[in-house]
Amino acid sequence: MDSELSSGSVSAALPEVSVLVVGYKSLDYIGRCLRGAMASARGADFEFLFIDCSNDGSEAFVREQFPKVRVLPYQGNLGFARGNNVLAAASRGHRLLLLNPDAFAQEDELSALLTLAKLHADASAWGAVTVLPSGEIDGGSIQPMLGMTPLLLALVGLARLRPGAADPMRLKPQSVPVLSGAFMMVDAQVWRALDGFDQRFFMYAEEVDLCKRIADAGGTLVVDPRIRMLHDTGSGARRTPSRMLNRARGNATFYDKHYGPVHSTLCKTLLWLHAATRELYGRVRGREEYVASYSAVMRQRSEWWNGWPSPHAKER
Repeated sequence: MDSELSSGSVSAALPEVSVLVVGYKSLDYIGRCLRGAMASARGADFEFLFIDCSNDGSEAFVREQFPKVRVLPYQGNLGFARGNNVLAAASRGHRLLLLNPDAFAQEDELSALLTLAKLHADASAWGAVTVLPSGEIDGGSIQPMLGMTPLLLALVGLARLRPGAADPMRLKPQSVPVLSGAFMMVDAQVWRALDGFDQRFFMYAEEVDLCKRIADAGGTLVVDPRIRMLHDTGSGARRTPSRMLNRARGNATFYDKHYGPVHSTLCKTLLWLHAATRELYGRVRGREEYVASYSAVMRQRSEWWNGWPSPHAKER
């Protein structure tokens, strides 16, 4: 690994892990998230930091109900990337654990992830498989690197063959190209060497961008499918039109940043074609959720094609 991504020695005076939680309209479930996370952080020194990006009462709730959590004051709707950067700047831990407010630990998930990091201390970041309330594997935790090949395979119905993705049935640690930002641990020195998340990503694909930059700098990422975190993606609303448009914006931003103009245009065209085929599938099968969500991506191409606006992204 490049020296710039090497971990330093651990000082007992600082926490082993800083858990970063960025909230957005999360009042209804932030309590469950924090209670589960704190119970799951066993046998190690964890600190917890929270910032609310919606001013929905979550800040006051966390201050009152979780006095051990370091709550940063409301600073507007920062977005996921910038919100985590703000928390990371205030953190003291040797490792940073990104935790979505809709991710709920039920057993020892946090301590297990720390154990994985210690066993694979030569890696730069570590992750787990996230599972939806239905028991289905969350695709975001077993995704390949964004690019043309995964898009082509998805377009022809062979998404399961996407190269590089974690194999959730192979129950041992694996080197992967992408970790899920919903439950992801990063060496703090690596994070700082790379300046954390790129804030041009208001939300979506920021963790893919970070993972690519870690790999480009010589670092590795490790996932252990035996560690499984419950992730109620979108709090039960996985495919709303706004979420799908925001996801497309994030992907488009990634393509434009990392690939040349021709490659990026081809990727975005394939993304549009995939939305068109899924919208048609929804109409044929009577799946109104598919029709509404994929139709937004297909018919509102101008809303996402150029990625997130710069320098300030739109409000969610």
